[in-house]
Amino acid sequence: MKRLFVLSSLLFTATITFANKVDELKTDSDVVKFLLPLKDRFTWASSPTPVINSTEYIIAHYRCDTLVKTWDIKNWQKLDLNNDGRTDLVAIVTWSDVNNNYIAIDNGDNTFKLIELNYTPSTNCELVSTFKQHNDQLVVFHGAHGVVKNRTAFEFVPRNDTLIYKFGDFIEYNKAPVHRKIKSITYSTIWGWYGCDTTPKPNVDPDQNLEIDKTGNAVYTNRRSNSTYIYTKDFTRPPRKPKTDTGSFKCVIKKADLEEIYNMIDYLNIKKLNDRYAVKWTDDTSCYLVVKFTDGSVKSIADYGGKGTWGLKLLFAKLFALRDSQDWK
Repeated sequence: MKRLFVLSSLLFTATITFANKVDELKTDSDVVKFLLPLKDRFTWASSPTPVINSTEYIIAHYRCDTLVKTWDIKNWQKLDLNNDGRTDLVAIVTWSDVNNNYIAIDNGDNTFKLIELNYTPSTNCELVSTFKQHNDQLVVFHGAHGVVKNRTAFEFVPRNDTLIYKFGDFIEYNKAPVHRKIKSITYSTIWGWYGCDTTPKPNVDPDQNLEIDKTGNAVYTNRRSNSTYIYTKDFTRPPRKPKTDTGSFKCVIKKADLEEIYNMIDYLNIKKLNDRYAVKWTDDTSCYLVVKFTDGSVKSIADYGGKGTWGLKLLFAKLFALRDSQDWK
């Protein structure tokens, strides 16, 4: 009896230790109240702030009714998405006939990182569902993505992306990553519609160009001041500012950051990705990634808009974030 009491006490203590604000959510209104303090990173668009005592903004669905039933969509769910024993939140908020998918990840101290999973919510019915596979809690994004057919033909096609929380965000789930030794990485951007081209335009210098060799030696060249096309946050600037100052900068990428980028490239199975991606709108940035492997093979990707896949979008953000997190000279 005493042993049972001790076990019960331990379980109760563990429950208290891991309980967080999400565990306390019971109603739609509770969810809205929870999300509002995060609104500095929560895109409320031009719509008025949701009324806290109303459920109007919790997935009204509108034109998505049939798809909601097909995909078994829930207004919101409490799940552990990164296997840390703490409860995270998946919620779909709707206003002006637009669904917005938000995921709040517990940082470990009962504060939360808010992630938006949307591609083009204003023109497509985009929703998320969840399921568990083995020990992995996965999220499925239901929507559409852009496909480049040629320089003048482009279309949105349906997509159902199975995503996992890794490297600080959601990327395509890969149950069997392949390890390949990397010789170098080159990432460059040019403002304008070049994304349909498999390589940057001849005689056109990139606005920004980052080259990293296998040991981490890096050269970053910025030819366009105040250029922040792929937006990143939460990084502390070094004394010099390669993000905003024109010129060339050199450094050795920190080991942990270099390993994370290499591990991401492995996990994304980058050789299997398309050679070209593009968004449908204009006035965006063309992104070019070239990965050379020690076996002599090369993978080149041209991505107009930088949103070809969830994994590419995150990889581009990680590469651009190096401008702030490294000791450039």
